[in-house]
Amino acid sequence: MRPIIAVVSSDREDLKSGPLSKHIELVRESGGTPVIFLAGGDPRDVCEIADGILLTEGPDVHPYFYGADPSPSLRTADYDRDKFEIELFKRAFEMEIPVLGVGRGMHVMNVATNGTLYQDLAREIPKAIKHDWDPKLVDPSQRLHSVRMKTDSRLYEMVKNDLNVSSTNEVFIQVNSFHHQAVKKVGDGFRPVAFSIDGVVEAIEMREGFYIGVQWCPEFLPEMRGVYRTFISAARESQLRRIERESIEVKSGGNEV
Repeated sequence: MRPIIAVVSSDREDLKSGPLSKHIELVRESGGTPVIFLAGGDPRDVCEIADGILLTEGPDVHPYFYGADPSPSLRTADYDRDKFEIELFKRAFEMEIPVLGVGRGMHVMNVATNGTLYQDLAREIPKAIKHDWDPKLVDPSQRLHSVRMKTDSRLYEMVKNDLNVSSTNEVFIQVNSFHHQAVKKVGDGFRPVAFSIDGVVEAIEMREGFYIGVQWCPEFLPEMRGVYRTFISAARESQLRRIERESIEVKSGGNEV
């Protein structure tokens, strides 16, 4: 049975094109069954059926959720989606459901674990390179800057067979880049495992379970297929745990007098 992957998005996104369609395609290719959830409602309903959760790209995370006031450089925010996804991640973590966060999805994971964000890199880090390329003007598969990835990371293990590089401590890869916010203080339990040349955190992960966030858009980079394959593999294990729990509940219910 293919694991169910909850792909969380916004009702303002085009479900037939762009990043969302690529995520769905890769989830299917990797062996999962994607189910789209529009942000809203009760996160518990998602966790009841999901074997894995994919938090996708989208607008800025409102600074309210990490105890800051909005900067003049803050762009479009979606308070309701923020609240929903933050609670969804917390519940998924409690239930040991794997979560992959992409772009904004990584920011949500970081904020959900008491981390903070830069609201605007150009304003807060004067020496920052350009990160906020316009996806409407630049091909999303175009590699726009380098990233330094730690070779002792789980992320590197997922992609190393598809990379044409090798090193003992770090490797440099080229990624796409469409963001103006970034991780500032890393959330509890996460560790940064990839950085751009200006020091901006480009990926975070936990040592246990599958809780990984990347700043770039892996769905447009062929060498990142291993991330999706490993994510779906973790979701299969989550599915087995869910089936086992449901079986125990059924047996327990049958013994009640």
